[in-house]
Amino acid sequence: MRKPNNSPLDDLASDCCQELFSAYGLTLDCASSALLAPGDNFLYCSVMGFGGRQVRGALVLVSTAEPLERTHPGDAESHQDWIRELSNQLMGRVKNRLLALGAEVMLATPAAISGKNLDLTCRTPAATQVFQAGSGLVCVWVECEYLEGFELPTTPSGNLEAALPEGEALLF
Repeated sequence: MRKPNNSPLDDLASDCCQELFSAYGLTLDCASSALLAPGDNFLYCSVMGFGGRQVRGALVLVSTAEPLERTHPGDAESHQDWIRELSNQLMGRVKNRLLALGAEVMLATPAAISGKNLDLTCRTPAATQVFQAGSGLVCVWVECEYLEGFELPTTPSGNLEAALPEGEALLF
């Protein structure tokens, strides 16, 4: 249930988010942004910046406690570390897809904040991807601007070398 006004980058982030959580045994089902009513128990948020010659921006990952507990049991402090790690892995997946589309980006270190009832309704981004995981919620969106008239292609370029698949290691 993607939003009709999604950019290719929004769709890409949505797909990558579902794939990432699936790798940890948790299915994310697309949900309506109406679930973002004030008072939800959003506790954890991670932001990871990225930039390159054609594009720059930030990926934002927000979660209630349940999806984090189900993918990495622990206390509140470990959940803050975990959402940073998830955003790092998510942005890595997005970066691999961007490389295949011809957009090279460098990644910043993820930052995390936590707090009771983080309010996403004061300025909810138009392309927030909302997912339900049991009784918990996960949201992801990308704040992005393209530089120098760049438009993100919708299909990979045939002349680019494939990126290393997610979850694999390269030893040298």
